[in-house]
Amino acid sequence: MPPSPLRRSHVVVTIDGPAGVGKSTAARLLARRLGLTYLDTGATYRALAWAAAQAGLHPVDDVKRIAALGRRMPLRLAPGRGGALRVYLNGDEITRRIRTEEVSEFAALISQHPLVRAAMVRLQRALARRQGVVVEGRDTGSVVFPRAHVKFYLDASPTVRARRRRQELAQLHGYRLPLKEVEAQLHFRDGLDMTRRVGPLVKPRGAVVLDTSRLGASQVVAAMLRRVRRG
Repeated sequence: MPPSPLRRSHVVVTIDGPAGVGKSTAARLLARRLGLTYLDTGATYRALAWAAAQAGLHPVDDVKRIAALGRRMPLRLAPGRGGALRVYLNGDEITRRIRTEEVSEFAALISQHPLVRAAMVRLQRALARRQGVVVEGRDTGSVVFPRAHVKFYLDASPTVRARRRRQELAQLHGYRLPLKEVEAQLHFRDGLDMTRRVGPLVKPRGAVVLDTSRLGASQVVAAMLRRVRRG
């Protein structure tokens, strides 16, 4: 299908929700169908977490230094094969390096701090300024782009989410964790996301809620397309 003319109007579509609900897959596919750019806000936090860890910074004790790092971080996001996101820092691709559980936990900790979030929101808005985007994260419709043209919130049962996350880890890193361990990790991350002082995970006002527990990616994207094209 040819790219949609939505690109010229700088449309912003947000997709929020907890881990394991299919946000990334849906965002990539929807962006391709609409001819928009895919922006993963979580990747920006992961990139900052990775850069901070490489610099020997602590996620709690060095918040000011981490926020300063975020304000000057030369980050670039680019489409890869099949619409997958490729992440570059200082010209070096770090896509796979930021997808470890260690980086995820570091990112979850630093994302609680107002200074860090302010730096990342500024970066995310700058990345989206020149083109239409499908943006995915946990506060994209409530904080980063509160005036988005269309907002979605995806959810799924805890067991389904854990199975999806477990499969993702196996595909990315070649190892398979016990399902209970993955569920515990998701529960920990949910607690951090929902209780942080700035930009907590919420259902954005006006968002279309989709339960993806029994829906495949193509079904989720089809529902989103119908809503976006209604304007």
